[in-house]
Amino acid sequence: MKTIFYPKLTINMNHLKKNISEISNLCAKNNIAITTVIKGFNGITQVDKAFIDNNIKSIGSSRIEQLEKIKELNPSIETLLIRIPSISNLERIIKSADVSLNSEYDVVKKIDTLCKKLNIKHSVILMFDLGDLREGFFNENEFIMAAKNIENNLSNIYLKGIGTNLGCYGSIKPSIKNLTRLSSIAENIETIIGRKLEIISGGASTSLSMLKNNTMPKKINHLRIGEAILINRDLEEYWGYDFSNLYNDIFTLKAEIIEIKNKPSYPVGEIFIDAFGNRPTYTDIGIRKRAILNIGKQDFGDHTKLIPTNKNIKIIGSSSDHLIVDITDCKIDYNLGDIISFNLYYEAMLFLSRSEYVVKELI
Repeated sequence: MKTIFYPKLTINMNHLKKNISEISNLCAKNNIAITTVIKGFNGITQVDKAFIDNNIKSIGSSRIEQLEKIKELNPSIETLLIRIPSISNLERIIKSADVSLNSEYDVVKKIDTLCKKLNIKHSVILMFDLGDLREGFFNENEFIMAAKNIENNLSNIYLKGIGTNLGCYGSIKPSIKNLTRLSSIAENIETIIGRKLEIISGGASTSLSMLKNNTMPKKINHLRIGEAILINRDLEEYWGYDFSNLYNDIFTLKAEIIEIKNKPSYPVGEIFIDAFGNRPTYTDIGIRKRAILNIGKQDFGDHTKLIPTNKNIKIIGSSSDHLIVDITDCKIDYNLGDIISFNLYYEAMLFLSRSEYVVKELI
């Protein structure tokens, strides 16, 4: 008899394939090419294969190790490094990433020099910062000059296109205004270099909102999509768009109850700081039936990014290795050894998929 261990992260492959198909079709109808981003689940091999088997042509990650694995699985897949390159890893990057996002001309020059030595070509997407204040040129004239110099002076570099990041750091929304500006810059570059750019990359999953309301500038022809395929929460819960045709239960955490006791809801004694140096606040709501589960912050990061599938369960808090939930109002009579399931937000998926202490199961 097979022994079953918990905690466990289950991955529903049929639901994943449906989401891949739905997002691919939505983007294709709007003449948008996509790079599917696999960093959110840390490039789990069997999940990678689902993207490859579903006719995805371009796969991206911020982690070169994950792109190396993609090339082992299928060398014909285009790989995109979505974190700007570090000089210390350039040889490894150009051997496993067909394309990289870049924001430093001096780094692109180093890539060109190395490509000459290795007798290979490398494609770059030059990044412009529209206000989110992560990677990218901020001065438009400097950006256009860098694009011109790459085109004219770096023989082993192909300027594949330009792109931007929105929402990941500065929380800036994709909009007609900012993506029209990117489109206008692209047109200026095309005039200067005398050819069309292949890619004008208008951001990530949040930019799908502009396809829903038909406001995407026509010049934008590429998006980098991860969250919408994998979790499908942000656009519905934060943006208010209807993506009910997509699943949001592909990744599910299952953890085991290791203690059940009635305890006060307010700690007893002098409250100071917790194990992470924080000063939590507590509300006294009397004696409650509490369960402790065999998983903690080391595995999922922030417990507020977990969603109990039983709506009567309330998450109380967590420490490194324990998750505490209130089961007082549950109609189910939970016992020691029972399993409680949680749907996830992006952060929890990111942490859980990389934890070696969480079993991964494809269903």
